Amino acid sequence: MNSNSLLRIFTLEYDAKTNSISPHVRYISPDNVLHDLYKVLNCELVTCTEIEVNGKLFDVWSDDEALLKEKPAPNLYIDDDLIIFGSVAFAKADEEGKVVGLERDDVHLLWDFALSQFPKLLNFIRRQRR
Repeated sequence: MNSNSLLRIFTLEYDAKTNSISPHVRYISPDNVLHDLYKVLNCELVTCTEIEVNGKLFDVWSDDEALLKEKPAPNLYIDDDLIIFGSVAFAKADEEGKVVGLERDDVHLLWDFALSQFPKLLNFIRRQRR
C-alpha cells in the first residue's frame, strides 16, 4: 500500500511514564482503521465522539477504558461536559460514516483548538486536586 492511500490522523498521545502529552501526525490504513487506532491509542476499546471546530465536524477517537486506568490522565477539554482522558486521535467521516483522513489545514486547526483548550484543561485538573 502506498503512503498516498493511508489516512492522515492527528493525535495527542499520553505517555504515562513521563506524564506528558505530545502531538503527532500519524497515518493509518483505511482497511484496518480500528486495529490501527487501537495501536496508536495504546488501548483495546475505543469510543468516538463528534465535535465541531470552527464549523467543521471531526471525530475524536479515545480509549473507552481510560478512566479505569490506575491514574487516569485528562488530555483534552472539549467543554464542561466532555473531558477526554488518555490518548486521542482526530479524523473525519464521510457521509456514510466511513473514516477519512485529515487535510493539512485540518491538522493545524485541531492543533490550534487543542492549544486554545489547554488552559481550560489545566483549570479542570486544578479543580480535581482540591
